[in-house]
Amino acid sequence: MNYCYLNGDFLLYKDLKLHISDLQFQRGYGIFDFFRCRMGEFPWLEDYTDRLFNSIRLAGIDTEMDKAEFTSIIHELQEKNGDENGAFKVMITGGYSDSLESVTGSANVIILNVPWRRPAPETFEKGIKLITCRYSRPDPEIKSLFYFNLIKLRHQMQKFGAVDVLYHEDIITEASRANVFLVKNGTVYTPVSNILKGVTRKQILGLFGEIKQEDIAFDTLYEYDEIFISSTTRDISPVVAVDGRKIGSGKPGKITKELITAFKKKGW
Repeated sequence: MNYCYLNGDFLLYKDLKLHISDLQFQRGYGIFDFFRCRMGEFPWLEDYTDRLFNSIRLAGIDTEMDKAEFTSIIHELQEKNGDENGAFKVMITGGYSDSLESVTGSANVIILNVPWRRPAPETFEKGIKLITCRYSRPDPEIKSLFYFNLIKLRHQMQKFGAVDVLYHEDIITEASRANVFLVKNGTVYTPVSNILKGVTRKQILGLFGEIKQEDIAFDTLYEYDEIFISSTTRDISPVVAVDGRKIGSGKPGKITKELITAFKKKGW
């Protein structure tokens, strides 16, 4: 029953409605971002705001909302709902289209404020599993609403007990909803090409300056001792198997656990 935001109005979630002519329905034309409120605060809100408006710019979506107005809306929503540990999903679509195929109206701006719970402790203690897919997201620097490829793979994910998909071409790029880090002989690596540069990834790089940012050949994947992913929803999550094959010992590795501990000490 939380309040949400739609084009200047604060409405209850159950009362949010979009017409079928919206270009997100008709052409998949829309972007989003997602971040959390933690104990009443918004860590890295400036980074999330910058990423959102970068996606708006790169997607060519026209909106009159500026960064100051956006920040004000977020704080007002949090105050209205009073959830000190909720999540915010911002969606900006191409708007209603008279032709059902091209932009003819203003963008629709929707902001949901929804409950959020951290993943279960076993996520960090026992690790998670991934599957792989040869695929590159179009315009990876745009955080778009297009998740067709991920959803079509849901049955394969269930087969392997996987929580996400690791995308690659000849090089490893990213998971569908997270950035990827790999550890070999004590050195941490992370892909640099064809990725969305995540906000959580940025914090990790800021904390640990020894991480090497470079292209990583996909055919070397199983040579690494540890793998972990980072995202707003999963923080730092150890990866213990990919496509049913163990990574390293098949348990969260030493360096991954050290990074998780350091992240926690920062209150993140």
